[in-house]
Amino acid sequence: MAGGEDRGDGEPVSVVTVRVQYLEDTDPFACANFPEPRRAPTCSLDGALPLGAQIPAVHRLLGAPLKLEDCALQVSPSGYYLDPELSLEEQREMLEGFYEEISKGRKPTLILRTQLSVRVNAILGFYTLPFTEKLYSSSGPELRRSLFSMKQIFQVRPCSGMGVSV
Repeated sequence: MAGGEDRGDGEPVSVVTVRVQYLEDTDPFACANFPEPRRAPTCSLDGALPLGAQIPAVHRLLGAPLKLEDCALQVSPSGYYLDPELSLEEQREMLEGFYEEISKGRKPTLILRTQLSVRVNAILGFYTLPFTEKLYSSSGPELRRSLFSMKQIFQVRPCSGMGVSV
């Protein structure tokens, strides 16, 4: 489908072409992860379709090792997490930089990663006791890595508009 075609209901189709990568972040304490693949493939997303319906296709394209039900899309480099229940068009106000890139002929990058709530629960919920034990028994670089990972997860940075990234 190309932008400008008709969906059959009189509404034009808005297709957005982006680069996609995934981040293997299921272990919230690993700090040596980088988005993969290094050469991000392009993907066309329907701007009017809820993102949750399009995440499985992105997951398949990337062959991501993440659990599909735990996946979310994050705008790079702003860090803004996209709402899977809304379409790109419905989030347009929060994505000024994203659409600015597109208007300049560039393809913005979306990162497929573990939902923030899943990452936080991994620390606070199931891993609370082992994590506490790990902190008490750690020293030097290992302790520093664990504390840095925790800081990154809980550090709130203002994003453009009302969005907040952690």
